[in-house]
Amino acid sequence: MAPASHRTAAHAVIAMRLRGILRWVLIALAGVVALLLLFLALFDLDTFRHPIERIASSHSGRTVTIAGRLEAHIWSWTPGVTLNNLSVGNPLWEKEKQMLQTERLQLKVRLLPLLRGRVVLERLELTNPVIYLHRDQAGRANWTFESQKPSNAPAGPPARMPVVRNFVIHSGRLSVKDEILHLDVEAGLEAHERGSADDPHAFRFEGKGTVNKQPLTIEAFGGPLLAADPDRPYPFALQLSAGDIHIESDGVVRKPFDLGTVGFMIRATGNDLADFYYLTQLAFPNTPPFKLQASIERDGQVLHVDPLAGQVGGSDLHGKLNVDLSHKRPMVTGELLSRQLRLKDLAASLGSKAAADTTPAGARGTLSSAEKPTAKPHAAPATAPANARLFPDARLQVERVRAMNADVRFTATSIEAGTVPMKQVMLHIKLDDGVLALDPFEFQMPQGKLHGTMRIDARGRTPDTQLDLRISDIELAQLKGKAADAHAPLTGDLQARIVARGKGDSVHDFAADANGKLTVILPHGEVREAFAELTGIDVVHGLGLLLQGSDQRSDIRCGVAQFDVQEGTMHVQNLVVDTRNVLITGNGEVRLGPEELDLSIKGEPKKIRIGRLGTPIKVTGHLLKPLVGVSATQTLKQGAIAAALGTLITPLAAVIAFVDPGLAKDADCAALLTEAEASPGAPPSAGTSQPIQQPPGVAPASRVSAAQSEGALAVR
Repeated sequence: MAPASHRTAAHAVIAMRLRGILRWVLIALAGVVALLLLFLALFDLDTFRHPIERIASSHSGRTVTIAGRLEAHIWSWTPGVTLNNLSVGNPLWEKEKQMLQTERLQLKVRLLPLLRGRVVLERLELTNPVIYLHRDQAGRANWTFESQKPSNAPAGPPARMPVVRNFVIHSGRLSVKDEILHLDVEAGLEAHERGSADDPHAFRFEGKGTVNKQPLTIEAFGGPLLAADPDRPYPFALQLSAGDIHIESDGVVRKPFDLGTVGFMIRATGNDLADFYYLTQLAFPNTPPFKLQASIERDGQVLHVDPLAGQVGGSDLHGKLNVDLSHKRPMVTGELLSRQLRLKDLAASLGSKAAADTTPAGARGTLSSAEKPTAKPHAAPATAPANARLFPDARLQVERVRAMNADVRFTATSIEAGTVPMKQVMLHIKLDDGVLALDPFEFQMPQGKLHGTMRIDARGRTPDTQLDLRISDIELAQLKGKAADAHAPLTGDLQARIVARGKGDSVHDFAADANGKLTVILPHGEVREAFAELTGIDVVHGLGLLLQGSDQRSDIRCGVAQFDVQEGTMHVQNLVVDTRNVLITGNGEVRLGPEELDLSIKGEPKKIRIGRLGTPIKVTGHLLKPLVGVSATQTLKQGAIAAALGTLITPLAAVIAFVDPGLAKDADCAALLTEAEASPGAPPSAGTSQPIQQPPGVAPASRVSAAQSEGALAVR
């Protein structure tokens, strides 16, 4: 092994040789740069104009033309280039206009930052530019230099623009046509710096035009660009008016001008949150007028909205949201809270009249006012108020449901619902690839709740909706009207379930097309005696009690109403209410398309009544304005109580099991079951009967499990 002194000497020789080689390499590079600079200084750069056009056209997929001279300014600490009469064409699918035309484009770059790997533009100036931006219905945009991708392909990263120390636009014109957002803008462009170096509004950008045929104005302000530094946040402010939406914002670009590092506050007012779709391509629900403010931080491809606070109609709204922009279809997640919810503000999202009145027809957001008649042939009855509907007919804008994904939870802890007592509302809203789900939703009352699931598949031409709604343990005594001394006509714990499926882009059209089951059960309770007597048209006793204001009550042993829903018509399958004095039965139908009633209800007294008419009560008219009267013909044959039970109750145990299997064991309903099975001509017992026919995709009632009774969706 060589001595240490020899190794040290060898290392020194190698180091000297490396330094010599590096020195000659640097000299050679400097010589090449010097020769290049000398060549550029002596040679007319305009000679390269046509090769530059061909290279730019090949890489962009658009025709690039420099009709004027190409000038270079090399010998400067801010070298630059000037392009005269520059035009950039559109992709092959868009041939109407040029994407960019400008009489003059001047670009200067600072040399020293460039040597450190930073691009700082000393000046960017456009003279008489005309810019045309277009996105068609298929999602193709002329400003993207990539082939069309699937609807939820990964999105590109946020724009990272170099710092521009002096940005000037002289007499520019901007045309934007977005067929997805219904955006049509014709705006003038002016950009320049005014004021002192410390003026936060030294830089100004102004634009005017229209969005959704409504006036659009934009004013953007910023600090002086001459003071812009890549290492210091750049402040800005924005004012925007689009129709009735007004937005004010101020914030900073934390690393100028990396648009993936932006923080700002936003204050917004307007008549309907859904109209934000035209500005953000995010599908918000229809709402009453709103006033909101939020703090927003952009971290790469994620927007953090925290906190969010304000008013929507008469309800407060708080919470936080995250918007993931990493794919073409944004993903919104978060939690929202209302400490004081006005229920009619929430109803606006279904297209209720209150929501539709705030905006002209045809200018709606997620829902739009209906302009076409229902597909059902029935005409509205003469008894209905003009243009009145129980079911809203505002149309769901399916293209918006397909535009984003979401997973948001909404909770309201105090509810204002008029005469309906409401304690809490909870919604879990999911939106995935054009399928909107409320899974679950829950409306809690002081005693009982409405809960279930809903799924709207908007991927096809017409939305397909599945609904499983349960009413559990709602005490009817809560529903007693506005008067302080008002009494509910019925008391008892109501149980019910609706399983339905239908097509349509509105609540009304869904109801008019629905197929399914509706079952209502009152295992036990009380009814005002006058109400029960009237179902038997006991003229003396029943009307007398009502006229005297009597509050005598009659026990309800068990009440069951089951409707089979076929193509929007609810047919009575079972309707029986067993009270102490009267057995109430009925038949008929409810037509949900025209919202018409055609029901016949009859009471069989359990003891002889003087003055009793042997005629059923007819309930007709419109759902919003029913008519109650005595039938001119006897539509229900009179007979013994047992015969009525045997005729109308077909297998009652299976009907009850559709709502909750445990109800069949309830003492009062069990007694009714026993009487039905023991009566002459009664159907087979529930254990031997054929299962009730269910709508397509609905599990037979006799096989509904205990787990399903707790709210699981039975539609498969």
